[in-house]
Formats: sequence, structure tokens, C-alpha cells
Amino acid sequence: MKGPRALNDRLTQLNDEGFDLKEAASAAAWLSAIVDSSDDAIVSKDLNGIVMSWNNAAERLFGYTAAEAVGQSITLIIPPDRIDEESRILERLRRGERIDHFETIRMRKDGNRLNVSLTISPVKDMDGRIVGASKIARDITTRIRQEKALRDANEALKRANADLEHFAYSAAHDLQEPLRMVSLYSELLQQRFGGKLGPKGDEYIRFTVQGAARMENLLRDLRIYTQASTAEYKDGEEADASEVLNRALGNLEVAVKESGASIVSAALPIVPMHEFQLEQIFQNLIGNAIRYRSGSPPRIHVSTRLQDNEWVFSVQDNGIGIDPKFKEQIFGIFKRLHNASEYPGTGMGLAICQRIIERAGGRIWVQSEIGRGSTFSFTIPCREPASGRSGREEIFDSSGRG
Repeated sequence: MKGPRALNDRLTQLNDEGFDLKEAASAAAWLSAIVDSSDDAIVSKDLNGIVMSWNNAAERLFGYTAAEAVGQSITLIIPPDRIDEESRILERLRRGERIDHFETIRMRKDGNRLNVSLTISPVKDMDGRIVGASKIARDITTRIRQEKALRDANEALKRANADLEHFAYSAAHDLQEPLRMVSLYSELLQQRFGGKLGPKGDEYIRFTVQGAARMENLLRDLRIYTQASTAEYKDGEEADASEVLNRALGNLEVAVKESGASIVSAALPIVPMHEFQLEQIFQNLIGNAIRYRSGSPPRIHVSTRLQDNEWVFSVQDNGIGIDPKFKEQIFGIFKRLHNASEYPGTGMGLAICQRIIERAGGRIWVQSEIGRGSTFSFTIPCREPASGRSGREEIFDSSGRG
């Protein structure tokens, strides 16, 4: 630590007052060695901002030697556009305040700017009066640059994702019309020339009609997926899960009747979510439970519970089940475990559910075994302290509500 005259004067005073001069000198030398060996710049100044000491790390950090800095104003290292900071710092020090981890910019001798974190403490004399300040400065330039690079990368990724989602939605929308033309004329071709082109001709026409229909379904689901990716929750928006489930089951009425399905639902809560998106979740999960049924009529149970301030929904079925090794894969976009001719679908239903739920701040998972049915569970966070809804279970079957 620089400033030996002041230190010698103080040691002389201590000796005159009866203190052990060797012990005091040893303590001072020990303190000076600690300060000078520090990797952080340690500087002291008086209440006028005049530098009183300047350690080796300060020399390395700011480029000024102790001889150049001691006796000069601390504004030597403060950029002109930040000079006002010093008067505010000194004012706080005079009030006895300590300043912790103040992040700002300081300037080297060569003019280059540094990002620094400052910790500044008042220094008192023997009578308890504040006479100056000690300052520890840590170079955080690398960290700030890394944080900025990470923010820039995240922003670029967000823009790329937004562009990709916009492209996917636009492509799905723009392809719909020419695809309708293909589908329409394929059906007309089938109606007019069916049975006239021989077995191979009929087969080719059938493949064309089926392919067009499947592409229409894929484009529809792709639009839903991109909409789920961009929709944001609005404060105050709520969905009555029981009413939404009723609508989803109305959409599945034909499938319920054809399969002889029975759906039992516990009383469901009001949750912070888009009604349409919650309807998509119910419709996909229950639709899958009906589609992937075993030899017995589907038995589906919808329930919910409150856990750790989030609603946990479960959709349990008695279907064909899923091999546990595929429990992550099934949520991938266009991922299918079965042939489309055996179990029709686009392979996007669970991906849509996952995207909607994750955008809402929740998660989705499955517990299943081959031949023993599946239970799909998902969470929706509560935006405020929640209370369940009491009431009896509701039963839906192929003939309507029981």
C-alpha cells in the first residue's frame, strides 16, 4: 500500500501513546502485503476524491502507476459522461453508507473503457469521524461481454424461431388452397373413372385421394402447432376446464359413439389458460385414448388435483399402452409408433399438447405399459392461490351424458 509518510506518522503517534511499535509495524506491514497482493484494485481516497493509496492491482487494471495516481483526483479514471457518479458516491460516503457491487464503467490510462464492480466503504479516524473511503474495483468486462453475447444470441434465436414459425404458418396456409384443388380433382377422378382404369388405375387414384387428405390434415395440425407456439397468456384470462372438456367431447361425439367409449370426469377447476388451447389438449388426449383402444370399449377417466400451487390433470385410459422406452419420443413432432393405415393420424397431436402446455409454464408426461393402458398427466401453474371445485363426477358415454 502506498502513502508511507502517513503510515510512519501514525506509527510514531502509536509509539508515543504506549503501543508496541514493533507489533504495530508488523500489523501494518501484514496489511500492506495483503492489499498489494490482491487481484482486485484497492484504492483509498479522501472525502474530496483525492487518491491516497493505489495498490499493484490498480496499476495493472487502470494503467497508472502509484506515483501518477496518488495525489490526483479519482476522476482520473472516470469517463467524462459519468463524472456525476463521483459526487453522488461521496455524498453517500459522508452519510456513512457502504456501496456494494456498484457496476459502472471506468477508464484506463490508454483511453480504453472497463466494466467494473465497485465496493466502497467509509474510512473513519480514531475518533469515529469519516475521513475518506476505501474502494475495491473488480474488472467484470469479460463477464459483461459474455452476458451481452448471450443476450444477442438469444435475441437472434428468438428472431430465427419467429421467422421459422411465420414461414411454417404461411406455408401451411398458402399450400391449403392448391391442395384443395388436388383433393377435389382426385375425388372427381375417382368418381368418374373409378373401375374404368383397371385395378392398378383404381389403386393409384385411391393413393392420390388418401395422400391429399393426409396432407390436408398435416397442414391443419401444422397451423395449430405454430399458433400454439406464438400465443401468449394474458393476465386475467381463464378457462373453465369442465366447460372446455364438454366442448372437446362434443367435437369427438362421432368417435365416442362409434367406439362405445365411456368418459368419466371429476370436477375440474378454472385455470389460467386460453380456452381454445385447453380444448385442443383435451381433444388430442381423449381422441388418442379412443384411437389407440384395445379390444374392449375405451374407458377414460379425467381427473385433477392441486399440488405445489399447480393443477395436475390426468387422462387415464384402458388402451393398448406404450412401451416405456418411447415415453419421450411420442411428444416429438410427426413422431408415430404405429402405421398410419392401422391407426390414422398425423403424429402431431402430442407435440401440439406439449407446446401449448410448455408455453403456459407447465409440463406433460406419460405413464404406460404395453397392454395396460396409459395415463397422460400435465400441469397448469396457478396464477394465484387456488381452490378446488367440489362436485360429483360426470359420466359421458356413447349415448351422451349419463
